[in-house]
Amino acid sequence: MFTIRFNTVAYRPDLQVTLRNDVDGWDEDIPGEYEDDAWNFQLPTDRYAGGVEFKFVLEEQYWMNFDNLQLTPVDGQTYEYDATQVTFPPITEVSKENTRVQRMFFAPNLDEQKTYDVIVIGSGIGGGVLADQLSDFGLDVLVLEAGGYLFPTHVGNLPRQHTLQAQVDKNIWHLWDEFQVTNYVNAPGSTYGGGQGFNLGGRSLFWGAFMPRMTWWELDAWPTQVRWDLENFGYDLAEQLLSKATLSSTYQDQVLSGIAGVLPDYVVRTAPMAIQHTNPQLRGVPGGVFSTADLLMESRLTGGPAGADNLTVNLNHAAMQINTAGGAATSVVAYDLISDKARTFKGRFVVLAGGTVESAKLAQVSNLNDANAKIGVGISDHPIFFTHFALEPSSSYFDLNAGAKIMLRHQDAGFLPGGDAGAPPFEDLHRYNVILELGADFNQGRFIDPDILDAHRDAKGNTMICEMVFLFNAALNDDYTLVHDGPSYAKPVIDMGELPITDAEWNQVVDVQNRVFEEVGAVPLAGGDLVPDRGGVGGVAHEVGTLRMGTDASNQYKDGVVDADLKFVGYSNLFACDLSVFPSSPAANPTLTLAALALRLARHIRDIA
Repeated sequence: MFTIRFNTVAYRPDLQVTLRNDVDGWDEDIPGEYEDDAWNFQLPTDRYAGGVEFKFVLEEQYWMNFDNLQLTPVDGQTYEYDATQVTFPPITEVSKENTRVQRMFFAPNLDEQKTYDVIVIGSGIGGGVLADQLSDFGLDVLVLEAGGYLFPTHVGNLPRQHTLQAQVDKNIWHLWDEFQVTNYVNAPGSTYGGGQGFNLGGRSLFWGAFMPRMTWWELDAWPTQVRWDLENFGYDLAEQLLSKATLSSTYQDQVLSGIAGVLPDYVVRTAPMAIQHTNPQLRGVPGGVFSTADLLMESRLTGGPAGADNLTVNLNHAAMQINTAGGAATSVVAYDLISDKARTFKGRFVVLAGGTVESAKLAQVSNLNDANAKIGVGISDHPIFFTHFALEPSSSYFDLNAGAKIMLRHQDAGFLPGGDAGAPPFEDLHRYNVILELGADFNQGRFIDPDILDAHRDAKGNTMICEMVFLFNAALNDDYTLVHDGPSYAKPVIDMGELPITDAEWNQVVDVQNRVFEEVGAVPLAGGDLVPDRGGVGGVAHEVGTLRMGTDASNQYKDGVVDADLKFVGYSNLFACDLSVFPSSPAANPTLTLAALALRLARHIRDIA
């Protein structure tokens, strides 16, 4: 016998390392034992006497980087390797974690004979809000989430990852870079750069907490009944759930007044945020930024019909296929990543809420009827332009210990008289929202250690860090597509690019920015300029449209995948509830609208169940 020894403390037994070689076949994993800070593989010398080429493999998926290792073994010898010779690519797949908290409070129900009232696939804003509300209505709900228990709350409520430099530091969602998963590939020329959140709460753990309503002109491409319901009750309920806050301060009032003075044709107001603050009467502890991990965790910790009685959450269960028969969904096949076993769960209603990419992929894997040829078609992300800048002591708005966040929208935003939803973006359409943040490193900051706060102040020096962002409303582009070909574990192919704005609109962006910058005394950050940069496609997780709502009930919603009730056209009990259903990419950040759609869908399913 001889021994191959991989010395590592980075890949301990919570991550499995196996060995593959040319003698046994490159698809055969040879297990080892982890002992004395190393993976040890004891192998028979005579089997490999003619020499062997081999590689270490992480989690049976990730081959070590670089060339094969080679040796001709000698009986009784130990051959040692370490991190200087063995590295692995970053893990981009769903993490298979099963922590003690997950085992205690999210014990799965693996009974495949049980029939649930509703199966919800995904636990983000759409799926998490929907599942919690349906369970509160008394329906028996199963949530299937491919990821595990990552954090119990939004990352903004956790200790922060700070950048100690004189730059805009959006530490409220910095951890997104570390935990996002890229479960797709780009077609040649595609510029999509988004990611998915495979974990309890999905991307709701990482969103920026800005929650504006869509306006009438953004909703013009939406079904009439959806527009009415959002305006009549949906937005009110969603704002209550997400704890809408519009904090006031002397500095905030100064900024509001000053910007309104130089932009008299704009509505200037405090930006609505989903940040729960202490109730001074109740003396309660602040809840912080909303996430569905919080929402579902609270329900699982609480008994009774408003808590855990009607809610089951199966973590590490990746939906593989939706089974259908006779125009109805009958069950969902999910792969139990912990047990490495496929399981089939039955439900009276099924809801896809895995996100714009995953829900469209699952629809295609399941060969769902696509009579209107729209599944995966039109994946789009609205144009975003931003400028980072600084204020110096000479500015009348300079205050190192203050911050403001305001929202601007043109008073005449909308369609030209006589125009319609299909009209091109005329010069005075003003199809954008504007966000202005002064003291952007503080208005969503959280500093626990005073030494880190002092270091942050030292790093930025005697400057105030600021940001201005323009977010455009845009129609879907049917030239952009998501196509899945192969089994469920394969990655879908995205072909997607930027949506255009006109030269006139660019001139508006520059004009508005110049007027604001002259008022506040903006100067470039070190090494920068004051020219607006374009945000990357998918960079802030606003991609929409792969399972779009049809808009016309009279023609059975033939321009979409789902109808105004978010039900798949051609199916009686199959729904979608995530950003994939948006029939346009709005100027407004989409989270509030998705939460409102989830609450609306919960009422609909309750009424027909």
